[in-house]
Amino acid sequence: MLTSIILLLLPFSLLAHQSSLTTSGKELFWAIPNIPLTISNSTTDLTSAEVYSIISNSMNEWNQSSVTKLSYSQSSTNEIKFVRAYPLGSAVLGTTEISYNSSGAIQKASILLNDDYHFQSTPGFYPTGQVYLGDVVVHELGHLFGLSHSEVLNSSMFYSSFSGQSSLASDDRGGIRNKYSTQFGSITGHVRGGNSIGVLGVHVQAISRLNGESTGAISDENGYFKIGGLDLNDTYYIYTSPVKNPDSLPNYFSNSQNQFCPSSYVGSFFSSCGRENDGKPLPLTLSQEHPSLDVGTVSINCNLHSDEEYDYQKLQTHFLPLTIFDYSKELRSEKAFVGWFRTMNTNTWSQDDLFKIDLTGLEDLTGTSKYLRVVFVSYPFGGPLEYEMKIKRTGQSASTIKNISYSSITETYNPDFYVDLPLGNDPSQNLFEVSVRAKKLSSSYAAQTFPSYMKFTSDQHQPYLIISSILETSVSGLSAILDSKANLSDNAACLDAAFTFAVKKTAGSDEVSNLNTDQSVAAASCGTIDPPSSGPGPSLTQFVSGFLLIYLASSLMKRRKKFLS
Repeated sequence: MLTSIILLLLPFSLLAHQSSLTTSGKELFWAIPNIPLTISNSTTDLTSAEVYSIISNSMNEWNQSSVTKLSYSQSSTNEIKFVRAYPLGSAVLGTTEISYNSSGAIQKASILLNDDYHFQSTPGFYPTGQVYLGDVVVHELGHLFGLSHSEVLNSSMFYSSFSGQSSLASDDRGGIRNKYSTQFGSITGHVRGGNSIGVLGVHVQAISRLNGESTGAISDENGYFKIGGLDLNDTYYIYTSPVKNPDSLPNYFSNSQNQFCPSSYVGSFFSSCGRENDGKPLPLTLSQEHPSLDVGTVSINCNLHSDEEYDYQKLQTHFLPLTIFDYSKELRSEKAFVGWFRTMNTNTWSQDDLFKIDLTGLEDLTGTSKYLRVVFVSYPFGGPLEYEMKIKRTGQSASTIKNISYSSITETYNPDFYVDLPLGNDPSQNLFEVSVRAKKLSSSYAAQTFPSYMKFTSDQHQPYLIISSILETSVSGLSAILDSKANLSDNAACLDAAFTFAVKKTAGSDEVSNLNTDQSVAAASCGTIDPPSSGPGPSLTQFVSGFLLIYLASSLMKRRKKFLS
């Protein structure tokens, strides 16, 4: 069955994946504080009680982060229902239809779930043809709120299905906060290449100092981006990379290019001019006093820009420890360092990367207890490796060992983690040794851990980020000690990617694309269609968002993965 869809085009500045827009560029939103939702019917796969419980939990997942709430209603024009003989074809798991007025205010919404698929009542990884109902419902409720798709790998709004999608990630929370609240932080800027040319379709991620989680945005044709809904009293590090799958994004991005270096530009961290090659990204702190930050110009790069001494050590037989944080020299409460491993073809552990964290210069250890938090981040960069990190005080034999964790429910690994270590009252005790090693993550676990594995994992150097920071106890637990010294310096004077050329968004608003069950990738993500003649009046348009079930070519992926759009 073919379905003609008019792709959703996004004129003007695109703020992020977080908000869907009308064809005239208006942001879709609910003007009411409470959205009633009716469960119209059930499915033969599950009992009515199971369906109600799963949908209620999915609504609560969003309500915990949104000031605009969903609530169950026995009678409402907004509904969620199961449909047999699905009108959009067998490839679609679920569809969200939204009617809105000329200002973009949503008037009503319907979620249609394809009852030809077998829905499961408990979270987990299931064979093809089966899916946990909550994974689909949470994604569709995001569209009902007016959110679009994301390229952040663990986001519920990621276009491809994965086990565990029923739990919101930092990126989802940032999206819903940015849409309906002004109480959170934001980072804005312009991504540019050589000759100060703005770059369309750059995936910009803000990595949290406290937990290593990522919140993303995608740059518009002028290179502008905004990452909103960020927690305050935290520090963020910016990572830029080309979008991996513009086919899953609105048609605005279909003309995105990445061949701005001798080949394509690569993932890299935002660093100050003159410090591009010291492997220490620029920290961006948001606080109650300074909730918003415009970073100016962020350059795309032709290489990772890791530390030159570190790169030299990677070539040697024995790795000599590098000091990545020295408090007496920095006089700051946190520091980040970029490491990497080469692509691995074996399951044997690599040589250890060795580092030192020197906090002996921190002498004020009175008052509240202080801790060193070491955050290890790799997942947002698409590195399909297994990691182990060991930390110990210099002179002591015992180590704190942290490995990536495995969930037997979702059958996925979490390659990101952090460790908290109490600082001793004697400053001389606070010298730490850190070792990191990696090995290839087995193909099956990598395919399950990374949604859309073939597109979203890196086949070049596998970067990681170590964030070392000082925390102190407070009434709410451990809190970051924020740096007050300003250190912001943009890249306007040190732009990379000399072959950057201007790229415009796709023109026109009426381009038609056909969807069918034989496609290997999603041809459209969110779009608009003309309402039926029996539908609402001429001032209303209907916005449609669907989950597409599409199979990859490999037998593993045919057996294990489902793709949604």
